[in-house]
Amino acid sequence: MPRLSIWNSGKKSSDFRFFDRVISEFFFTGGTALYVHLYEGPYDQGPDNPVYTPPDPLNPTAPVAINERSIQDVLFLENRDRKYSSTVYELRAIYNVTDADFDLRQFGLFLQNDTLFIEMHLNDCAALCGRRLMSGDVIELPHQRDDTRPDGQPAINKFYVVEDANRASDGYSATWFPHIWRIKVSPMPATQEYQDILDQNAINPLGFIQGKIGDLFSTIGNDLGVDQIVVDQAIAQVPARFFETQQFYYVPGTTGPNGRANPWIFAGDGVPPDGATLTGSGTTFPNPATQGMYYLRTDYSPPTLFMYNKNRWIIQEVDWRGSEWSVASRLLGAFINTNGASTTYADGTSGPNKQAISKALKPRADF
Repeated sequence: MPRLSIWNSGKKSSDFRFFDRVISEFFFTGGTALYVHLYEGPYDQGPDNPVYTPPDPLNPTAPVAINERSIQDVLFLENRDRKYSSTVYELRAIYNVTDADFDLRQFGLFLQNDTLFIEMHLNDCAALCGRRLMSGDVIELPHQRDDTRPDGQPAINKFYVVEDANRASDGYSATWFPHIWRIKVSPMPATQEYQDILDQNAINPLGFIQGKIGDLFSTIGNDLGVDQIVVDQAIAQVPARFFETQQFYYVPGTTGPNGRANPWIFAGDGVPPDGATLTGSGTTFPNPATQGMYYLRTDYSPPTLFMYNKNRWIIQEVDWRGSEWSVASRLLGAFINTNGASTTYADGTSGPNKQAISKALKPRADF
């Protein structure tokens, strides 16, 4: 009498299809909804920044369109400008819900258990989405929607990005074939990579648009508000930079310009010493000038105070304090050009003042 075996020499037999239908029904009955935003590859960056796409192994010479295997920046191996499908797919998945605890064992507060391991039916995922979920895909969990906020603010689903995916070890049946696909996800940040999703409209269960997902998802508005409050408070408490010496009178000596010297470095404020009157300020000296006249030249960086003595203008001090307190240093303020929307470089080309460093410094081959 021949022996019976569930293993069928690598063929997916009727036993496999029976197990697969039962497992699929299990996920559909007891799983939660999972909305999938499929990653379709980076956006076309134009002829100056071509996107690398691996050739088709079946036809290496045929042109290949940009897909999820393409690489936008081969130097840093990054896909910053990602494109996501406009069609949202609904799957059923199962995962263990755990408490989000704070870790107080180290300095500061660290939120634990923000990484989830979610399982879904493998063949259902491939049939509905056209492929298995992979790194870069974004999912949202509608059952994690916080719709009971006391402040009345609109709520959105929890968004996660897939970090890793593989066949689950507990998803193999007696036929030794897999039935379950397991993904590792973490909370989606509000960064450039996911701008395609952040610009979409957030729609509540009643079908009304609540605004952009990025506006409801990101905390940048609150962060900028807090930052501005800190800056305003700093300006109120410290009106100007460096040291204030206007209230001090100088004793004539033998050091420093014209026999005077500031008490210490960075004490200049552009104000004439010993209660003298400032004649004015501008980009050119007044004509005629009288002995002992003080004038502030604003075309110097920083502005510089001059005194007219014996038919010539002599530098007295530099206005290190400036008009008001600033969070940036003097060198940083000179580096950041805020005059106009673009800057002309030494080679004659121009570019916007604010741009990503990957756009400003393009890699060039050195071989």
